[in-house]
Amino acid sequence: MLAVLLGVFAALAWSVHDLIARSMAARIGAFRMAALVMVAGGLLLSFYVLYDGRIWQSSWQGLMSGLLLGLAYGLGVGGLFKAFSLGPISLVGPLTAGYPVLTVLWGVVNGLEPTPLQWTCVAAALAGAIIVARSGTEDGGINAVEPGKMPTLLLFALISVIGYSCSIVLGQRAAVMVGEIEATWLSRATALITILPFMLGEGNRSPISRHQWTGIFVMGALDVVGVIAINASGHLPGKEFAGIGISAYGAISVILAIIFLKEKVSPGQWVGLGMIVAAVAAMSVSTM
Repeated sequence: MLAVLLGVFAALAWSVHDLIARSMAARIGAFRMAALVMVAGGLLLSFYVLYDGRIWQSSWQGLMSGLLLGLAYGLGVGGLFKAFSLGPISLVGPLTAGYPVLTVLWGVVNGLEPTPLQWTCVAAALAGAIIVARSGTEDGGINAVEPGKMPTLLLFALISVIGYSCSIVLGQRAAVMVGEIEATWLSRATALITILPFMLGEGNRSPISRHQWTGIFVMGALDVVGVIAINASGHLPGKEFAGIGISAYGAISVILAIIFLKEKVSPGQWVGLGMIVAAVAAMSVSTM
């Protein structure tokens, strides 16, 4: 199904994006880098959006939906980059990969009555995240986090999960009203507003090298491509199936970290990762 393929495509784009983010977040500053990635993505989309002109014909409701998407997405990106500055991809990736599970809680608020299988999937995803966080080799997983930093990492991972899960719902809704590319462009401004207060308190003012600027613009491009893909699934029947594709994010990000960053993953982390991916995939199928 096309929705699933769009989800997988977004997962691949975000996994490469996160590989770059992990290698640069500690040096540039997590929130500073997140803000610059929002600016870069907005600049890259501006050429198309302003040339096409569809944005000027949008309704006020459509414009607001795109701006609200940015508020949620800003929390997701800022929380993720901060978590990457504190721990390895092999820990942060799986912890933040289960956010499609929260769509079932959104459904409960709107009258959905989850089946026993769906509640089991929620429990399995949470258990998998705990296993990933508590397992690891001497230089991987929880052991790679500096003493006393784990609670902070988990807090920002949670902020990221909440932000991203809300952005799925808001983005798919905004795509129908204003267009997926236009919604993504609008979201850059409000995402930046969400991130700026954290950036100002970060205190990192070190110069950014040409190599780092290149990485920032590559991340900006990968980020908007992933967001556009998920937003576009809002036009499709069975748009919830995009969550199945997104669930591949955790596995892809860990594999890329093993190959390029030489991070080590323990058998326990593989078990936890498998639980998260299986739970999110089963949840996405069961909500259809």
